[in-house]
Amino acid sequence: MVAQSKIHSAASEERDATNWADVPLPLVINISPILKSVAGKLTDDEIDQWLVGLAKANEGRGFYAELTGEGELVINAMVNRDGGHAEGQLFGTLFVWVETHDGETHPSRTIVRLPDGSRTEPDAVWLSPEQVAELPPLSDGGAITVCPAFVAEIMSSTDRLPPLQRKMELYMANGSRMGWLIDPYRRRVYVYFPGVAPLELTDPEVITGDPVLPGFVFEVRRRIFDIHQTAQQ
Repeated sequence: MVAQSKIHSAASEERDATNWADVPLPLVINISPILKSVAGKLTDDEIDQWLVGLAKANEGRGFYAELTGEGELVINAMVNRDGGHAEGQLFGTLFVWVETHDGETHPSRTIVRLPDGSRTEPDAVWLSPEQVAELPPLSDGGAITVCPAFVAEIMSSTDRLPPLQRKMELYMANGSRMGWLIDPYRRRVYVYFPGVAPLELTDPEVITGDPVLPGFVFEVRRRIFDIHQTAQQ
């Protein structure tokens, strides 16, 4: 399964021509019977690599996959240009902040393995120095195997709000200390902390990372909301 890193079938050529723009996403497929059949035969690292292999085998088809702790394979649509720009704005600002602080940051398409077994790909994460110390060196590769202290998701044109809200709740339940869910379409930011209801901000000029990211300020209106509005015109 891992070595092949592909899903073979007699209809592979037909699937190559699939127009994923016509498929309502996210698409959820329960593969728990498959995971149960390989339990004890594959390590967590091998399952991570299978997920990476699945993405590589389907590169260019307009989607990426995540895995829930219940064994559901979630097929998500790739973001378009304005969505990618929004992700880059947040990660770039966070990267500059990390340059003068401790910890480690990663952009989208980085696999995070949560304690409940979920494999997700947040749009931006920050790992605390203590979390970095728990992980092997970057040169060893592999997934992030701790729940990031800070995690962010940015809604794209192919996303729906409720699944992203559930995803943010999942991060909090697995150990995140703070999270941002940014909705450019309604110009809103939902700020998450564990154990409390999210704080909803309407068209804020900036959002701050305090107390988890002390001194971090992100100009969400200028860097995402206003640019997104221009792109939609």
